[in-house]
Amino acid sequence: MSFGARALIRLGALAHNLEVIRSAAPDARIMAVIKANAYGHGMVAVAQHLDAADSFAVARLPEAQSLRESGINKPIVLLAGAATDEELRVAFAGNIELVVHDIEQVRMLERTGGTAGVVWLKFDTGMNRLGFRPDEAPQLLPRLEAASAVSELRMMTHFASADERDNAATEAQLDAFVPVTRNFPGAVS
Repeated sequence: MSFGARALIRLGALAHNLEVIRSAAPDARIMAVIKANAYGHGMVAVAQHLDAADSFAVARLPEAQSLRESGINKPIVLLAGAATDEELRVAFAGNIELVVHDIEQVRMLERTGGTAGVVWLKFDTGMNRLGFRPDEAPQLLPRLEAASAVSELRMMTHFASADERDNAATEAQLDAFVPVTRNFPGAVS
């Protein structure tokens, strides 16, 4: 009788891989992306074994809440951001950082009062999924810097082929992103 494909994950191997990454880039901060239940491998168990990571990233608020309920206290970044005012309030109350990738999320932050948190402003430099065009930065930055719901503003992009060192698309994405971040005083990823 066949039960289909299975994956055997050695959690110790994950921790070892993180050590290898850390030794290759000792000054880099490492965010472990464990969305979709760590791609089906058990988000809480994976997070516990990757405790040496600087932070974790998930897609949706319930994932972040599950990590918090399981005692994970490291920074958690919500890649999809908040979809409603209530999600924004709950995320910031749980010390969950938000990615902002569309104008409605900017408006939500502008109208929210009484709660604040870390916000990652995402630029689409060629992944062609989520994020603002780099030429929108001059309009967006002042709006988010003025929003009382933003306690700290950071910037990010998503490379489509970051693991391919000589990929021309990655170079083009860097060429689009670096000018946006050149005079930005906050963290950049």
